[in-house]
Amino acid sequence: MTGLHTIYLYDDPDSQGLDIDYLAGYLASELARVEVGVRTDFITHHLGRFSEEERETLEAELRKQLEGATVEALARAQEPAITELTGDTDLQEMYAARPLQAAMRLLIPQEETDMAQLHIIFCSELVGELDVQSGPSLDTLRTLQTGVAALGSPTIISTSGLIEAPKRPREYYFKRTQYLMLGADEHLDELAEQFADRTVAYGDPRLNELLKGYLLMAVIYRATGDGACSEPTCPLYAAQTQQELLEAQAGPQSRICQRHREILNAIGEPLYE
Repeated sequence: MTGLHTIYLYDDPDSQGLDIDYLAGYLASELARVEVGVRTDFITHHLGRFSEEERETLEAELRKQLEGATVEALARAQEPAITELTGDTDLQEMYAARPLQAAMRLLIPQEETDMAQLHIIFCSELVGELDVQSGPSLDTLRTLQTGVAALGSPTIISTSGLIEAPKRPREYYFKRTQYLMLGADEHLDELAEQFADRTVAYGDPRLNELLKGYLLMAVIYRATGDGACSEPTCPLYAAQTQQELLEAQAGPQSRICQRHREILNAIGEPLYE
């Protein structure tokens, strides 16, 4: 197990309702031996240590890296080029997880890159993966998958992904499609209220509660290399639906499973006596 001793949480002013201090306090309560620090948004914080001239150069390079990290840019670069993807997601507004992590990693100072330190970035942008496979007719099949958290160095947690990645109930999509086909957009708010106990929306007051498990997932991954939990009542469970998300993170049976509780209790202990 990695001797993790410091975690940095980076705020995101565009994530409505995000309470970075509350989340830092929660993480500190779960990790008695780990120091948890709060910082402003990732780019502002790390560019702040450079001179104005250096910042201009770095900002230009970072802009280039970020433009290349969008799913659209990566999709167009492949052969044969993608001309259409299903879904209504704006590909220019979605980043591919690994290239985005690589771009962010360039800003982390050398003294903060060891395995004992973990950077967790919150962002409002969508983060996803473009899964490319060869189909039975040798055609290239491309599936766009929206995610919540890209674990690793640094970890990136998308607050929009928390809402868009887990699926809503089938009845929700059916009724939404009906309203849109009938031009009854005014009923969409009623639809959100009708399914409020099984869905998550932008501005949801439960946002910070639902993010806790992903913070723990990032910590466990950094410390042990393990991913999500298989127990649906554990906050580290990788929910596929919004109802599963609500039950795992904030349901009456929600609790950290024994295995992950033991790992969390051990994090921060000296590796060698």
